[in-house]
Amino acid sequence: MSLKILGISASPRGKANSYYLLGIALEEAKKVAQDAKIDVYSFEKKTFSPCVHCYGCRKEGVCVINDDFQDLAERWIAADAIIYSVPVYHMSIPGQLKCFIDRLGHSVIVNLAPGQGQTTMTKPLKCIGIITQGMSIFAGQEHAATLLINHALLSGCLPVPGNLWESHLGGSGWTERLREVDAIERLNAQGTISAKAAVSSAASLGQNVAQLARIIEAGRNALSSGRGNP
Repeated sequence: MSLKILGISASPRGKANSYYLLGIALEEAKKVAQDAKIDVYSFEKKTFSPCVHCYGCRKEGVCVINDDFQDLAERWIAADAIIYSVPVYHMSIPGQLKCFIDRLGHSVIVNLAPGQGQTTMTKPLKCIGIITQGMSIFAGQEHAATLLINHALLSGCLPVPGNLWESHLGGSGWTERLREVDAIERLNAQGTISAKAAVSSAASLGQNVAQLARIIEAGRNALSSGRGNP
């Protein structure tokens, strides 16, 4: 069975800098897992309301708020690997994405936990890669990445970085104070060191996410066939 890799661009500006870096990561992931099915999701024109802690999901089995959450939650559940690419907002992640992961934790992950009718998530040990970018070099990229790493760990997933030296917690970049939606792409075309590092970190992150997802899938297949038993 081919891997399912979900790329999430959490920028409400659509095909902007986060989308550009995500595309690089997914392109490299596809080179590692050539038969992978790539699903790209953009937060552009999407609505994610905050969790109101109503416990309606405990009764209905799904979040009772009617917006774009359920579609992305279903894609998240089905994926073997997920790559988040996010702009930095106030040294953290955009509010829309925070609303999504809050509701994901309450209405999906908790319901799939032991004691809630299931013994495990549908696809445990998902690989999660994180790309962050902002206008300034110290805009909070590592803060945003750390929040999403905690989300990955809390969800029973495996956070995956890119390669050193460009990537410690994940892919990262900055637009050198430029506001344009294609700033990093244009800076990379100009050969700017910061943009080249951002592109390189996104590329290695995509490769590593796909590689680890392939290893986990191979191990899962070996165990299910009995080949992994001592």
